[in-house]
Amino acid sequence: MEDPKSPVKVVKPSRSSGGKASSSKPQRESAKVPSRSKDAVPRVKEEIQGSSPQELGKGKPRRLTGRTNSGERGKGKPQPSEGRQQSQENKTPVRNSGPVKDGGAAPLEISTHDNTITTAKDSITGVEAGRQRGEVTAEVVEGGNLTSDQQLGLKQAEERLQRDYIHRLLKPSPEYPNFQYLCKLCSVHVENIQGAHKHIKEKRHKKNIMEKQEENELRSLPAPSPAQLRALDSVVLEVAETHGISDEDFAFRQAVVLRMEGNIRKQLTACSLHLYGSCLTRFAFKTSDVNIDVSYPSTMTQPDVLIKVLEILKNSVEFAEVESDFHAKVPVVFCRDVASGLMCKVSAGNDVACLTTNHLAALARLEPRLVPLVLAFRHWANLCHIDCQAEGGIPSYSLSLMVIFFLQQRAKPILPVYLGHWIKGFDVKRVDEFHLTGMESDLFVGWEHRPAPAGEGRGDGRARPEPKTQTEKKEKKGEYVKGKARLTLKQPVSVSLGQLWLELLRFYTLEFALEEHIISIRLKELLPRELKNWPRRRLAIEDPFALKRNVARSLNSQMVFEYIQERFRTAYKYFACPQSRNGANARHSLLRKKPRRSRTAQSSSLDRKKSGEEDTDSSEDEDERDMEEEESLRARFNELLASDAGTDTRSESVSQEPSAAESPSALNGLLMDSEEEKDQEMEKQDSIAPEDMHYIFDRMIFTGGKPPTVVCSICKRDGHLKDDCPEDFKKVELKPLPPMSEHFREILDGLCLLCYRELAPSLIEQQKREQILGSLERFIRKEYNDKAQLCLFGSSKNGFGFRDSDLDICMTLEGHDTAEKLNCKEIIEGLAKVLKKHTGLRNILPITTAKVPIVKFEHRQSGLEGDISLYNTLAQHNTRMLATYAAIDPRVQYLGYTMKVFAKRCDIGDASRGSLSSYAYILMVLYFLQQRQPPVIPVLQEIFDGNTAPQRMVDGWNAFFFNDLNELVSRQ
Repeated sequence: MEDPKSPVKVVKPSRSSGGKASSSKPQRESAKVPSRSKDAVPRVKEEIQGSSPQELGKGKPRRLTGRTNSGERGKGKPQPSEGRQQSQENKTPVRNSGPVKDGGAAPLEISTHDNTITTAKDSITGVEAGRQRGEVTAEVVEGGNLTSDQQLGLKQAEERLQRDYIHRLLKPSPEYPNFQYLCKLCSVHVENIQGAHKHIKEKRHKKNIMEKQEENELRSLPAPSPAQLRALDSVVLEVAETHGISDEDFAFRQAVVLRMEGNIRKQLTACSLHLYGSCLTRFAFKTSDVNIDVSYPSTMTQPDVLIKVLEILKNSVEFAEVESDFHAKVPVVFCRDVASGLMCKVSAGNDVACLTTNHLAALARLEPRLVPLVLAFRHWANLCHIDCQAEGGIPSYSLSLMVIFFLQQRAKPILPVYLGHWIKGFDVKRVDEFHLTGMESDLFVGWEHRPAPAGEGRGDGRARPEPKTQTEKKEKKGEYVKGKARLTLKQPVSVSLGQLWLELLRFYTLEFALEEHIISIRLKELLPRELKNWPRRRLAIEDPFALKRNVARSLNSQMVFEYIQERFRTAYKYFACPQSRNGANARHSLLRKKPRRSRTAQSSSLDRKKSGEEDTDSSEDEDERDMEEEESLRARFNELLASDAGTDTRSESVSQEPSAAESPSALNGLLMDSEEEKDQEMEKQDSIAPEDMHYIFDRMIFTGGKPPTVVCSICKRDGHLKDDCPEDFKKVELKPLPPMSEHFREILDGLCLLCYRELAPSLIEQQKREQILGSLERFIRKEYNDKAQLCLFGSSKNGFGFRDSDLDICMTLEGHDTAEKLNCKEIIEGLAKVLKKHTGLRNILPITTAKVPIVKFEHRQSGLEGDISLYNTLAQHNTRMLATYAAIDPRVQYLGYTMKVFAKRCDIGDASRGSLSSYAYILMVLYFLQQRQPPVIPVLQEIFDGNTAPQRMVDGWNAFFFNDLNELVSRQ
C-alpha cells in the first residue's frame, strides 16, 4: 500500500484535560476545532450498529488483508503501510468548539497525537480508529485538527464511501486494530480512504455491487397476483406429473427388487433386499436409478456380501451390464434390469441412508404438497446442471432436505421440527447430543439424548455440569432419555402450491444466509457452522441421521457455488414476474443484463465533456471505461479533501453532490435502470391478461446457456471430471519390482539409520525440553495458578520426535480430574495474558475456537514453538503407548523416522491442509509391523490375563495397553 499522507493543512493540536499532544516539528498555524454536534453519536452509532454481526465480525475468509493460514482465524495480520506511525499512545479526544458550515453537517470527534506535518496538497490519508469506549470512534488525522470546512470535506468523502458500502467501524477489529473501515459488501477490512479507493476498483467489489443491485431489484418485486399463483400451481403440478414416477412406475421398481431378491437369496439365504432412495420417497424421476440395499447377518462382512452379489448378478440372465465400484465411499454394484431397462445400484449395510429415506418417505405420505415441490426443485436443479455430484454439484437428496427445511422455517410453518426447548435439558450448543432414531408408527420420529463423553465440547465451557437431576443420573447409568416428535402439524396450514414454490426460491435467494448457517431439519433455530467446525463457505446441509456428514460436501468449488446462487436469482426473478404464453416478458427481463452506469459515473462523464474531454465511446473496452470513471471519482475525492481554504474547488465539488431528492438507489451507488424503462416493463407486465399468464421450466431461461464449471471429485480442481483425472490412483499402472539384492538392502538399511541419527534429539536436547517445561510450570504456578501441572506429550515424548519438533504441553489443575467443572476458554485466554509477561516467550496466540483450545507460543532462546492445551489426557496415554512400542525393537524407531521424513519431503504430512498428521503415519508403520508375517511387534491392547480386556477409561475410551516391557519378553 502507498505511503499515506495527510490531505489537509496541519494545525497545532490543542491541549485537553485528558492528555497532551505535541508535534516533533514546528506547526504552521493554529485553529480552533468546531464543537461536536449532540446528535452525531447516536446517529453514527445507529448507522454502524444497524449492520449485521456477520458484516462487522469476521465475515468471509476472502479478505483484502488476508490470513497466513485459512484454517486458523486471527493468525494472519495485515501488512502495515510504509511510513505508518507505530506509536498511538497519546490519543486524546478534543471537543470541537464551533458549528459546521454548509448545511450544518454534524462534525466528528477528533483525536490527536504526535506526528509530522504534511502539506495541503498531499494525497489521501489513512485514518486511525479511535479507542473511546461506548462512543463513536474519533477521526485521527496525521497532523492534528481540521477546520470545519476540511472536516466537512472528509465527512462528505466518507458519505461517498458509504454509497459503495464502505463504512467506518464503531470499534477497531481485534484482528485488524489499525484498519478503520469495513466494506460490508465484500466483508473486507480497509485501512484508510486511499485503501478504500483501491478496493472500489477491484473486480470483486464491482461484481458484488452488481449483485447488490440485482438483490435490491428482487426485493422490490411486487407480490404475486391470484392469476400468477394459479399459473405457478399449474406449472409445478405439470412438472411433477411429467417427470415424477407414477404408481405404476413405483410398482415396476418394486418388482425389480423382488426379482433380484429371489436370485440372491438362492445362495445368500440370510440376506434380504430393501428399496431405498428417491424411488421409495417418490421424489424420483422416471429415469432415476433404483437404489437397493442388502441387509446381512452379523456373521458376514460387507465386502464378502458385495463380492458374492456381484458374482450372482453376473451369472443371472435377468440382469445385464453388471459392474462394481468398490473404491467409492459407498461401495456399490451396478446392473441393468433386462425386463424394465432400469439401472440398479446395489449397496450393503447402508443403514443410515435407509433411515433417512424412510423419514423422507413418511413426510411425503403425510404432506401431499411435498412431492410436487421437491420434484419441481429437482427438475430446476437438473436443468441448471447443479445436481451432478460427480461433477462438483450436490446430491439429489440434499435438494429434498432443502425443501423440507424451507417448509419448517417459513413464517407459518408447513412442517414441524423435532427438537427444541420443549425438551428438558435441550441446548442448541449441544444439539448433536440429540439423535433421531427412526420412524415410530408412521406419524412420529423417535429421538434420544446421548450425552457426549467427558471432555468433549469443553472448548467454550460447554461441559460445565448443572446440578445433577434424575435425568442425568439415568443417563450416567446408560439409560438414555428418549422421546418422539410429530412429523406433521396438528392443524395444517392452507397455502397454494404456487405460493410455496415462489417462497422457496425467495427463501434461498434473499432470506437464508447459505454461507453462515447449516441447513438442518431437526430444529427451528438456525445452526451456526462453528458448532460443527464446518467451514463458512458454500453449502452446508446436515443429514438428520448422520450428524457429522455434510451431504453437500461434494460442492467444493466456490465458482460452482456462485453459479448456483446466480441460478437462484434468475429463477426467482422469472417466477416472481408475470409471464405470458409467448414468453416475451421472460426474454425482456432475463436477457437484458447489460448494466447501466450509475448517476455518479454519468455526472463524472458530463464533467469531462464540459472540460473539453471526449466521453468514452460505447464501443471501447468496458474495463477501460471503468478505469476512466474511477479516476474521475478519485479526482473528486481529492477535491473534497483538499485543504487549501483560498480555492473554490471544494465548494464546486460540494455543489456537484447528489441532492437529497435523488432516489435511494442512486444514493447507494447501485447501477439501476432508468425509471422510464422500469415503467415500461411494469406496463408490459400489467397488460398480461390473467388467462395468458403462463410459466415454463426452460434451460435457456434459467441458465442463459451458461453451464457450471466442471470440478473433479478426486483432486478438487476444475476443468475435468474424475474419469479424466491425472491423479486417479486406479489408473496408475504399478510395474513389478525387481528382486531385492543384498547391496540394495544395505543401502536401505543405511538410509533408515541415517534418518534416525540425523533427526532424533540427543539426550541433552531432551533434557532442555524438560527444563523449558519446568521453567514454564514454575512461572504459571507463580503468576497464574499455584495448582497448575504441566506435562509433555506428543513427539517430544513418544520416541519419534525431531530435534525441532513442537513442544506439546498438557496443563491440568490439582483437584480436578477432568475439565468438566472448568471453563476452558476463559482459562486459555487468562493463561495467554499471563504468558505475555514471560520474557522468555514471544508470539503468544490463544486459539479458543479450535476443537481443543490451545495457547501457542515460541521459546526465544531455543526457537522451539509450542502449545499448551487443557486436559488432553487421552493424547498423553497415546504418547506412552507409542513410546512403549518404540522401546520394544529399535527397528520401530528407524522405520518411524524414515516414514516421517518421507511424508515431509512429499509434503503430505500436514493434517490442517488435508493430508495426514505425523501421528497417523506412525500408526501406519506400527500396523504394518504388527500385520506382516512374522510380526515384528505385538498388539499391546490384546495382551492381558483372562478373557476380558481391562478397562482404563479416558474421555470415554478404553486406553488400556500392556506396558510391562520386562514381562513382555517372557510372554513372547
